[in-house]
Amino acid sequence: MSRINVLLANDHLGFGNTLHGVGRLFSLWVPRFNRDRVNVVVCILRGEDEIGRKFKKEFERLGVKIRFLGRGKFNPFTLLDLVNIVREERIDVMHLQAYGASTFGRIAGLLTGVPVIVHAHDNHTNYPWYQRIADMLLGRFTDRAIAVSESVRASCIKKRKIPKDRVIVMHNGISFEQFRVPSNREIEEEKKRLGIELEFKVVGTLSKLRKEKGVEYLIKAIPAVLEDFPGVVFLIVGDGPLRGELEALTRALRVEKSVIFTGYREDVARVLSVFDIKVLPSVTEGFGIAILEAMAMGKPVIATGVGGVKEILKDGETGFLVPPEDPKALSERIIYLLRNEDEARQLGIRAREESKKYDIDLCVRRLEELYFELGSYRRGK
Repeated sequence: MSRINVLLANDHLGFGNTLHGVGRLFSLWVPRFNRDRVNVVVCILRGEDEIGRKFKKEFERLGVKIRFLGRGKFNPFTLLDLVNIVREERIDVMHLQAYGASTFGRIAGLLTGVPVIVHAHDNHTNYPWYQRIADMLLGRFTDRAIAVSESVRASCIKKRKIPKDRVIVMHNGISFEQFRVPSNREIEEEKKRLGIELEFKVVGTLSKLRKEKGVEYLIKAIPAVLEDFPGVVFLIVGDGPLRGELEALTRALRVEKSVIFTGYREDVARVLSVFDIKVLPSVTEGFGIAILEAMAMGKPVIATGVGGVKEILKDGETGFLVPPEDPKALSERIIYLLRNEDEARQLGIRAREESKKYDIDLCVRRLEELYFELGSYRRGK
């Protein structure tokens, strides 16, 4: 097989104008596929929105088809659409993300004989009943599952009922063209843009503002840090349903003047450039791509030792791990790095070197190998 046709399917690319993690991965994977070997057709279950229009323009420029079904993840007509696309595009392998695509996609695989890959990005801490039923019925019909970490692999086997010999670990990757050590000029320009005094240290986090991301625990750590370092600015980058509640918490703790909520930022590398310390306070985390992005930029990282984070960060060598839901531990580590600037700098240098293992180009080559491994296989043959 000299060229393989792959259907890359997901429920959606983001919410409103906010791109989510898998959407960002699509934007990295698709341009990097070797089009002499892999012909990708992208399928999004929902309708075309603002983010979708941006993707469509870029993908069509690359000669990549993108189909928007305008369906919800529970719409049974999604199955018919997927079967038709598989047949029309002569698909050899389906690569599926999220509940709707992985449920209807696996059934479409059974009906057409096309092998399927389910890509798992989280530990299913919040695991709705309908997904449990779908996975219980379809787990054994999953030809391969990609887990982004060992903890996610364990979840695929135990919760999603996928045979363990079919689940592989493939860490996510990042673009080193985008995430690099910033120049002093770039840092100064972004600080001015954000209204931060040039001499002030910046401690930041970048995530969706949802319960599982644990941003409240970082905010609760702020008063202790400000007692020792009153000139520190805390940058909270991202948006989500808890934003109002988190802003109210800063006021209740009387630290609102030291905290900036930027909202969603698409230019992640630019805003990361001003961080002196990157904090990831998640309660649960499948992998932690935001950690890698900061590491690639030479930033010292403090993160909770949950899920796949423990596979990325080596405590005391490339960053610091702290227990989840523990503001005191967070504040102590932040204060330690602010006091020990040379050690923080060395931590960032080692983190940058460690991050090179996670080059997005290596990740894409592994995906291509997996597509070809499964591409010649057909059920019942």
